[in-house]
Amino acid sequence: MSKKRKVLLVFLCVFLLLVVPAGVAIFFLMPKFQVREFIEQEQVEYQEAMEYQAGDICYGNMFGCQDVEVTRVGEVDTGVLGCYQVTYVYSYQGKQLELKQAVEVVDTTPPTLTVSDNEIAYCPNGSIPNVTVNATDNYDGDLTNKIEKRFEGSEIVFEVTDSQHNTATVRKPAIQKDEEGPVITLNGDQEVYVLVHERYVELGASAVDNCDGDLTSEIVTSGEVNIDKEGEYTITYSVKDKSGNETTLTRKVYVYHKNVEVTPNGKSIYLTFDDGPSKYTSELLDVLAKYNVKATFFVTDQNLTKSYDDVIKRAYNEGHSIGLHTSSHSYSVYSSVDAYFNDLYAIQDKVKRITGYTSMLIRFPGGSSNTISKSYDNGTHIMSKLTQEVEKRGFKYVDWNVVSGDAGEVNTTAEVVSNVINALGNNNTYVVLQHDIKDFSVDAVESIIEFGLSHGYTFRAYTMSSPTVHHRVNN
Repeated sequence: MSKKRKVLLVFLCVFLLLVVPAGVAIFFLMPKFQVREFIEQEQVEYQEAMEYQAGDICYGNMFGCQDVEVTRVGEVDTGVLGCYQVTYVYSYQGKQLELKQAVEVVDTTPPTLTVSDNEIAYCPNGSIPNVTVNATDNYDGDLTNKIEKRFEGSEIVFEVTDSQHNTATVRKPAIQKDEEGPVITLNGDQEVYVLVHERYVELGASAVDNCDGDLTSEIVTSGEVNIDKEGEYTITYSVKDKSGNETTLTRKVYVYHKNVEVTPNGKSIYLTFDDGPSKYTSELLDVLAKYNVKATFFVTDQNLTKSYDDVIKRAYNEGHSIGLHTSSHSYSVYSSVDAYFNDLYAIQDKVKRITGYTSMLIRFPGGSSNTISKSYDNGTHIMSKLTQEVEKRGFKYVDWNVVSGDAGEVNTTAEVVSNVINALGNNNTYVVLQHDIKDFSVDAVESIIEFGLSHGYTFRAYTMSSPTVHHRVNN
C-alpha cells in the first residue's frame, strides 16, 4: 500500500471515531457480505443453454472485501417453458448468505415460414390456389396447417402464429392468372378389354380444377366402341375451365376374340405352371376356360399336391398339356442319373393312372441351367448328362424365356403381370414360367390373357412338336 493511501485510511478512521457517532462507525467498519452485483430476475430463451449468473458477492468492509465460495441450489430446464427459482449460497469462514433468483424460460422466437414461389398467381374468382408453403416452430413443431393467407393490395400475405403468440409473416407479389388446366380422373382402368359381342360399360370420368372446383358435369366424351368388331378403340374425355384451359385424357378399349389356334406360326404365348396342382389350380382352369386358352402344367407328387388328382384329370380333359416336374420336387434327384429317372418315372406313372396318357414332356427342377445340382452330384456334371439322357429316352424337356418372378423375386399380382407383359415383343415363341401354387400368380393370369389376346398373340399348350426353348447348361 502506498504511503499516501495509508495516510488517507488513518485520516478516515480518525474521522469516523471522532466525528461519526460510534454506532454508525462500527457499522461501516464491521465486515459483512457485500452484494456488488446480483440479478434477481432473468429470462432465458427456450432450448438455449442456461448460463447461471451468481453475481459479484464478497465478504468484508469498505476497506477490503474477500472472495467467497458459491454453491447453487436448483436447476433450470430450458426445454420446458415456465418459471424457476435458483438459490445461491455464499460462504465465508462459517458465515452464509442466501440470495434467490427467479428465472423464466420463454419462447420469443417466431416460426420459420417459407413460400416457394416468388410471385403468386391467383384465380380470376379471387381464390388463392395451392401454393407450396410450410412453417415450423422451435416449440410447436410443424405449423403448416396453421398458415393463413390474405390479400393486401397487390400482395398475398402469408402469416402464422405459434402458441406463444410469436408471428411470422411473408409477403409475395400477386397477379391474377389461371394457366393450369383441370385434372381428369378416369373411373375404372385406362385400358379396358372386352370380348367380341360382350357389353362395354362406359364408366366415365371426373374433373377438378384448381380455380373452378368440380367440373365433372362439363366433361365432353367422344369416341365409340364396336363390340361386334375386333380392334382397338379410343374414348376421349375433354374439359375446359372458365379461363379456357383444356385437358384431354383417353381410354383404350380392346375388343378381342377368345383364343383360337388357327395359325401354325405367329406370335405365340405358352403359359406354363410348375409345382402343382394346388388349391388354386381349379380357379386357374376356370379362367383359362373363360378365354378358351390352353396351358401346360408340369405336375409333382409332393405333399401339397397329393389331394388334387381330380384337378390333373380335369386339366387333361379340358385340353391342357400335362408335363412332368419330378415326383418329389427335391433337388436330391440330382444325386445321380438313376435317382433322377426313378423320381421322373414315378410321376409319369401317376399321370398315366389318372389320365391314361403317357406324358413325355418334362421340366427339370430349377431348369436345365440350374447350378444347385452341383451341391448334390459330387462333381459329376449331372445336368450335362441328364439333358442328353432324357432325349435319348424319348423325353422333351422345356425351359422358359419369360420369367414372371413368382418363384421368389416378387409377391404381388401387379408385379407378375408387369413382368410378363414387359417381356413380350414380336418374337414367335414366348414360354412363361409361373407356379400355380402361388395365389397371387394365378390371379395375374386373366390380365396376362387379356393383354395377349388384344395385342395379337395366340395362347397355346406346349406339346412334343412345339418350338424348342432350352437354356444353356451350366453344370
